[in-house]
Amino acid sequence: MQTRVWYPAFLLCGLTQAAATTYPVTLTHAAGTTTVQKRPLRVVALGPHALDLLLSLGVQPVGYGEASTYIKTPAFGSPIRDIKYLGSRVTSSPVNVGDRFSPSMEILTTLKPDLIIGENYALPVYNQLSRIAPTLLFKGTDRNEWQKTLPIIAKALDREKAYDNALDKYNKSVQSAKSQLSSIIKNKRVLVLWTGGGPEKNTFTISDSNDWTGGLLKDLGFNVIDGDKRDAAVSIEGLAAIDPDAVIVLASGTNTPTRAKADWNSSPLTSGLRASKAKQVYYFDYHLFRRIRGPIAAQLIERLLVKEITK
Repeated sequence: MQTRVWYPAFLLCGLTQAAATTYPVTLTHAAGTTTVQKRPLRVVALGPHALDLLLSLGVQPVGYGEASTYIKTPAFGSPIRDIKYLGSRVTSSPVNVGDRFSPSMEILTTLKPDLIIGENYALPVYNQLSRIAPTLLFKGTDRNEWQKTLPIIAKALDREKAYDNALDKYNKSVQSAKSQLSSIIKNKRVLVLWTGGGPEKNTFTISDSNDWTGGLLKDLGFNVIDGDKRDAAVSIEGLAAIDPDAVIVLASGTNTPTRAKADWNSSPLTSGLRASKAKQVYYFDYHLFRRIRGPIAAQLIERLLVKEITK
């Protein structure tokens, strides 16, 4: 779905003063078009991606739908405080509305939101969500996707100036991290993988330069290796044929970076790779690197990469 309607104007960050939104305003998103009648004050974020975008605009949610991996206590309908990576920035004690892709309609109704923000994975329940409140769904998995999404959300919330500030902060953080990493990663081919570990510890999926993660790394100056298709699977034996200079391993599902490192080092095939011998294999959490996908997550990732790669 084309969402570039606001993008060119807001890229002129700092050159023009953002105009206030005039309501009602009709916005285009992944599910079609939605009209927002007045400035929203009670906003629900369905998932960490939506939450990152709202927080970057200075908006605190009244409700939050979590990724299924992290749905746990408190029960639905109670305030949720344990939000991984973003929790320290949340001050509103948002109500747990359940799974980000299939939230509890009953709880959402009781919250009386005047805007719901989520991802296109929630398309199957879009009509139900729209009956509760104006709903905007976006695709956020591709490179630079949030830069197209955020100005639309900013328009809905009358937060265009906050978008300008968020984009400026992001651009500066990218340049800072890039300058710190450039001499170390120059001319090195980097392979980005994720693995669930356990029975799947010898199977990996490639994150290429066209998705959000690979795209961020490319913006930081990494020479990211692409698979033969999007989210290409590669066996442990196939890694030797790729023979990267460096590897970033993301622990997904119930896997952890510590466990992923142990699995990698225990296999003669992976521990024998050139990157392993050069001690240039790095282990991180999938949730941060591939699920949040916003400007705040990008800045957290940049700090981690600088810390791990330059030490």
